[in-house]
Amino acid sequence: MMPWMKRGLVISSALLTLGIFVPPNEYVKEVQAQAPAKSIGESSEKPLVYKVNETSYELYHDVLPLSTDHYIHRDSSSQEVFTEYVMNYMYDQSMMKFGSAIAGKIEEPFKQEILPKLKDILIDTTSDLTKEEWEQVTLSKHPAAGLGEKIVHLYNQESGEDLLRFHVRRDHPPKQGYLFNFHYHTYLDQFEKHHDLGSIYWGKDSPPQWMSVNRV
Repeated sequence: MMPWMKRGLVISSALLTLGIFVPPNEYVKEVQAQAPAKSIGESSEKPLVYKVNETSYELYHDVLPLSTDHYIHRDSSSQEVFTEYVMNYMYDQSMMKFGSAIAGKIEEPFKQEILPKLKDILIDTTSDLTKEEWEQVTLSKHPAAGLGEKIVHLYNQESGEDLLRFHVRRDHPPKQGYLFNFHYHTYLDQFEKHHDLGSIYWGKDSPPQWMSVNRV
């Protein structure tokens, strides 16, 4: 190979390696023609809005806390978020009511047997609310201690009227030990009926009162 050809190859190689090689205009036009066409007004920049969920966004519960003194607003596009919010809140209120003395024994069957049914009831009970009614929906903050049944009430903060009452009752059938019966009452039948969600067996010994703490 002639010396001047060798020098030309070395210089071309160096230019490509350093990134200062400028391709011919014809090559640029060819590549651009093969690229997908953008619609009018479409930006080439990456979007700044992303969908997030509880597992991918560590501040999820800071933005949507598990308890609030304000109303909960929901429309059809946020139904799932609202439902998960309320279910998380009801779980927390239940654990508060149980206290560590009871929660340690019934938490798992409560999550597996009671909460899934309660979720379906929540959706059914609130499905017909208007936008104005949703703007007034809120949740009670204090479950009943001692021997009271109340866990959480869903109500209209403007009128004070309840929409859904989630309760638990102590049952002691003869020769069967103690049971915790979970049930709800709804405005759909003016709270006249006792709707059963299921019972969790405690044992033969009398359970401690609600909100009792295990003593070490």
